[in-house]
Amino acid sequence: MTEPEDHDASGSSHDEPTEETFLSVPPCPFRRVSFGSAYCTISTDAYFAEVDPLTCLNCEVPDIISKPRCRFLSLGTELRPFRGEGKLVTAMACRELGIRIYNLNVCSQCSLYSEAPSIVDEIRYAREKAEIKLQVTDELVKEVAGIIRKEPEDMPVADVEEPPFRIYCWRFSDGHCRKAPVYTRGKTTVLLRRDPRNDEVFARAILPALKDLRLSVYRLGDEMDDAEQLCRACENIQESEFVIASLDDWSSNIIFLLGLVHGVGRRLAVLKRDNVAAVPLTEIIAHNIVEYSALPEIIFLLKHRFSPLVKHTQERGG
Repeated sequence: MTEPEDHDASGSSHDEPTEETFLSVPPCPFRRVSFGSAYCTISTDAYFAEVDPLTCLNCEVPDIISKPRCRFLSLGTELRPFRGEGKLVTAMACRELGIRIYNLNVCSQCSLYSEAPSIVDEIRYAREKAEIKLQVTDELVKEVAGIIRKEPEDMPVADVEEPPFRIYCWRFSDGHCRKAPVYTRGKTTVLLRRDPRNDEVFARAILPALKDLRLSVYRLGDEMDDAEQLCRACENIQESEFVIASLDDWSSNIIFLLGLVHGVGRRLAVLKRDNVAAVPLTEIIAHNIVEYSALPEIIFLLKHRFSPLVKHTQERGG
């Protein structure tokens, strides 16, 4: 028989919230949440950006950014050496001098010191701005002026809107889709069955790569062995800009879905371990194969494949 908890006159328990409840985690503009996980957007580790509340409790960044600082201060969080321990080291550097800083006291002695009320705004601005160098020649000016002076009837007429595109539904005999998929720029559907190895590939390689590219991620981890699961995959493929699948545990239904990806014109990457034998139809989709031997290779290869197609910056942040 368990003893009743002690309560005060108000009826509340005498047990005070501890750090383990994470109620005292300070707010941070560099922390974002996605699909149930929290990420540090200024993590300097290319492979690891997820943080837990205990990590954030030990972080010095909220205290640093709470005061006016030099606008040239660059901040990062070094998570790699301290995984699983809830600790981190704050990385600091001067963007103007291009050097690492270990103590903020040196900033007050610097002749370049330029105080900004909000270092967060300065960091975000530094990430968003782009320097464009264009040599403007007389020939270029004349060419542009000639284009501007053209009569409207001389200019090519573009279609006002693209023709609607609908695939013929493979599931129902009338060919009509019962769902209403909405194309979402930046969405990435990952067709990857749930098992210990695939979970590691997803968590340590696929997810970090897509987060660096600032793509939203939706994983379909169930077996593609019935019409309902295939229909769900079809819906998400139509909604996505990018699709990732794996040939390491392929099936005829996965091959069908790869054909669907091509049919609707989505960008595709198909993961394949270099020591796995080729499967039927591999030659047809050879230009989409991403062959790898280790997890870090997946991160590099996915970013190399998708980054030219992503319009916004690959940097984490604001």
